[in-house]
Amino acid sequence: MTQSLKVLKPGGLLVAVPSGTSPELLAEAEKAGVRAEPFLVEPDGHALGEIAALVEAGEVRVEVEEVFALTEAAEAQRRMAGGRTQGKLVLGVCEAGR
Repeated sequence: MTQSLKVLKPGGLLVAVPSGTSPELLAEAEKAGVRAEPFLVEPDGHALGEIAALVEAGEVRVEVEEVFALTEAAEAQRRMAGGRTQGKLVLGVCEAGR
């Protein structure tokens, strides 16, 4: 995560989700003249239910760029690492209709 510090302008802020901030990251951020802060996300069943209802109602749209078979996980990882995706890359783990 320390490589992310290189793209921040002086005084910038790196928000570390979900891994948090290590002492090494904090030291590197200080050296670079930026800040690093953790952001903890707690599971919230009620909120997830509301989000699911919005998705089902068509009020939230998820852009899926491509669905990969689980056996193609390495290729999906390479595509994601390339940083040029326009939507989500999905790994299919079950047969359609199940």
